Amino acid sequence: REMFTEFSIVKLSVNLNDLNLSRKTSEGENGGDDAASVKSNKDDQTTETKQENKKNLQQQSAALPAWSAARRSARRKKATTAISQEEWKKINDEKCKRADMSRHKSSKSRAEASKIRSKEEAETLSAQEKADHRLKERLEETMFWTEEVETEILAWEKENTVLAQVRKSLVHALRQTSGPARLADKCIRHREDRVGEDQVLDEVEENLIIEIENIRLWQLRFKMAIEQIEFQESENTVVLKSLYRDLNVMARAAQIDASCSRLNNKSNKLTNHTGADYVAIPASWEVHTQARITDSRKIREWSQQLRSDIETLIRTACTDLTKQWKKTNTSIKDNIESLQHSIEKIKERLENTNQELKAQGKEMDDLKSSIAAKGPPLKLAQTRLSMRTQRTLR
Repeated sequence: REMFTEFSIVKLSVNLNDLNLSRKTSEGENGGDDAASVKSNKDDQTTETKQENKKNLQQQSAALPAWSAARRSARRKKATTAISQEEWKKINDEKCKRADMSRHKSSKSRAEASKIRSKEEAETLSAQEKADHRLKERLEETMFWTEEVETEILAWEKENTVLAQVRKSLVHALRQTSGPARLADKCIRHREDRVGEDQVLDEVEENLIIEIENIRLWQLRFKMAIEQIEFQESENTVVLKSLYRDLNVMARAAQIDASCSRLNNKSNKLTNHTGADYVAIPASWEVHTQARITDSRKIREWSQQLRSDIETLIRTACTDLTKQWKKTNTSIKDNIESLQHSIEKIKERLENTNQELKAQGKEMDDLKSSIAAKGPPLKLAQTRLSMRTQRTLR
């Protein structure tokens, strides 16, 4: 400011001196030859004035720094010639016009800057309102999908509990089949002790063999079903872990969005984060969450179908094994009744045979008695015949 003031003072003094010189010059030209003395006096005064102005300029230039624009301007003014008043007015008018144009441009620029500033403030406020609204919507969406994932997790926990119960029932059914298998095998080994004509492949033995084969078949099916349940449980565990991971991610996202929605322009935690506006926008997690929930429901449907098939398998196995067991028992009972009937017949025949043997023994005794009773008559007849053979022929 001090340099500008000094430069203005110097410039004003130079202009005033130039104006006086121009006036004096014009008066000298209009005076004519008859005013030669006055002209000489004026020339002397002009010379003295020029010398004084030159001294003043030298003193003022010496007072200013060497690099000052005012000092450079003073040196230029010292080297220039005097101008007329019309030219001076024209120069001042042009300067005023340029000043007015510059001021007009400046005011126009200020108006445009104020307009741009107002527009940018309105756009910034609108963008912040949209961001707040979007944060609230995103928070609501996050809470909605969090509830969906929690519902899916609860459904999976119930499904895993029921599937574990079905697996337990299947293992129990597999263990229960070992008793009938051992019993049927023991029955076959006992029937191998039969001798003679009793070693026959009857209906009982056929049913026992069928029952053993049927039990082994169902045991194999039970083992395959247990393997399927174990595989399904591993798949269920993977799905449940992914759902828990999504739940944690969404809980973290909800916490961050809630914290962001509470921030405003007067918050204390506001800082500049370089490169935050260059972060790539990731794929929508809503699409991935919805796809993961769809896959989860599909896998749970498979688990439910497997559980239903296994329950049907257990019921069918119980029905089939019970049916074959009853059939074997019926054949054993029929065989027992047949054997008892045969034994009764044999006992009856044996008793009749014993009675017949007793009757034959008694008859033999009677015959022996009769034979013994015929001895004296035989002897009598033989004696008489022998005596008659001793008669003399005539």
